[in-house]
Amino acid sequence: MKKDKAEDDIKVNRRSTDKVFFESSFIQSVSDKIDFFKEEILSDIDSHEFKRQLDDFDFDEFSGQAIERADDIVDDISKFKSEIISSDDLPEDVKRQYRNTQMFLNRDEDYIRRARKKMARLNSGEFIDVYKTNIRIIELCDKALAVRKENFDAYFIKGQALVNMERYSEAIDEFVNALSLKDDVEVWLAIGNANRLNGDFGDAIDVYDSVLKRNEKSVEAVKGIAFTCFDMGDYALCDEMFSKANSIEYLDEDSFKVWSECLEHLKDD
Repeated sequence: MKKDKAEDDIKVNRRSTDKVFFESSFIQSVSDKIDFFKEEILSDIDSHEFKRQLDDFDFDEFSGQAIERADDIVDDISKFKSEIISSDDLPEDVKRQYRNTQMFLNRDEDYIRRARKKMARLNSGEFIDVYKTNIRIIELCDKALAVRKENFDAYFIKGQALVNMERYSEAIDEFVNALSLKDDVEVWLAIGNANRLNGDFGDAIDVYDSVLKRNEKSVEAVKGIAFTCFDMGDYALCDEMFSKANSIEYLDEDSFKVWSECLEHLKDD
């Protein structure tokens, strides 16, 4: 049976171990990191009796109509407590019991709620200290992961904050950790964007192509290739990709702006 074109974009070979090998060295490195994270770090999670108890605990019912916290005040208090009491100074038994209590109360989700709220304020363009806010988002995500390693959102949001700080390689590592927990297209797109912003254009296009293999109408992946081509100076392909993206979904203002600049370059050529 003849293979379709999508299968030819990234060649995959199977060996006797049934492990998948990719033609793209970057995609292969991501796959290997996912396997490592699953095998070395998450292998014992489902075996924990305490986690099984947590799975049966309905925190939404427990919390009921909780009063909305004043986020910034609570966060300041939390930072103050962290400065006064160092967890490194506590006995191991105390630290373990403290972590178990936090897991039972789903405190990791409280940390993530606060981190997500701060990220939303950043994305809205609200006038705040961008650097300090990103640092605090990372701290909150680390707190969530200290409670529960398998928190997908903690890795993803932490990766976004690291991208905001232009720490792209670290961000990609966090995104890969997130993929180890859930194969999510938004995370793959975030990896592609981080590669593009870091100037790793070939790796970025490999990631966007891998998304298009799943969904050929992913406008974000097509726009990602267009932005990458613009940064590379390949204005003809950039124009082609923006045109394709616009045929799928009407482009946003920022995309139209870059597309217009692309067309100006083509006129000059």
